Amino acid sequence: MKKETRLPFELEVRMRHYSVPGIGIAVFHQGQMEYREGYGVMEAETEQKVSADSLFHACSISKMITAIGILRLVQEGVLDLDEDVNRYLVSWRIPDNPYTELKKVTLRSLLAHQAGFVDPKGSFDVYQKQDSFPTPKELLSGQTRYISQPIQVTCVPESQFSYSDAGYSVVEQLIEDVTGESFATVMERLVMAPLGLSRTFFWDGSIQYGAGETDFKAREGAVAGHNKLGRIVEGKRAHYPNLSGAGLWSTPTELAILTNEVIKAWNGDTTSILQPDIARMMLTGYGCNKTVGLGVFLPKADDGEPYLVSKGWGVGFQCMLAAYPRLQSGIVVMTNSEPGKPQEEALVGEVIQAYCTQYKWPGFLDNA
Repeated sequence: MKKETRLPFELEVRMRHYSVPGIGIAVFHQGQMEYREGYGVMEAETEQKVSADSLFHACSISKMITAIGILRLVQEGVLDLDEDVNRYLVSWRIPDNPYTELKKVTLRSLLAHQAGFVDPKGSFDVYQKQDSFPTPKELLSGQTRYISQPIQVTCVPESQFSYSDAGYSVVEQLIEDVTGESFATVMERLVMAPLGLSRTFFWDGSIQYGAGETDFKAREGAVAGHNKLGRIVEGKRAHYPNLSGAGLWSTPTELAILTNEVIKAWNGDTTSILQPDIARMMLTGYGCNKTVGLGVFLPKADDGEPYLVSKGWGVGFQCMLAAYPRLQSGIVVMTNSEPGKPQEEALVGEVIQAYCTQYKWPGFLDNA
């Protein structure tokens, strides 16, 4: 049901202020989808309107969906979160060194960015269409321009937090080794298909490049990315070589459905795709940084209650989802513009804070 919003500003005015051509918003409240809408245009200098079903690049929100897929395999007994991941890896293995001798890398530490991997500066940049699309093994082995040296553990696992795309590439390789299927196929089977998320997918390189831009004919309604001046980025839609960390495309509505599903499980609903104990594990701070869960972040709001956050920011796009498990409520905001500043200082944060005020939710952004 669509609810009339009462934002403390004219959204179109703020979009112009931030040079954001298009934005999608979805809100769920007390477990029910309450609002879903698109504003602006899919591409600057055109009249094609953003709708509630328009596709945006979710960027690093990909990691949350990757974590859910892993947790589904844990539920099925295929994986153990606390096992040495080298017992599962076949195509590539984490090199042994003095740090791994002290503590082995586990899936739990990988999902919480505490496995001892520190991404080299400048790694995991935008995929170049003249290259063949790299496999996780090629990335991890340092055989591509996207990460030019083999990855290895550089500190004792779980001794420090370091946000790591390399760590999620390990997860991606592990999924393919264990299942014998492509990462995108496994995520579709375990996460998207059970919830009927027909507009959510990992862009796995099978969609070919057209004349001067990425061909999304197979997925109609994909918006174009823009820079902080509101100008279309090169190629219109950037692609990244690491699917698990940055390959997801979706809509605010479908990300809200997925987030609500996790929260339902956290609140004890046994019909969710995650079991309640697994969902609570996902949304519990872990290891040396208690504001990090499994594939998500868990800062504290004004009332001291942790809330769920996942953010995405890449060439041409910025987005954020934020939700309160106990209130069974949350919001997803996606824009087709890269503002050059964090979500909290951009239109994404301004919109989220406005909805928090409207619904009388504790402030999302004070500690995000």
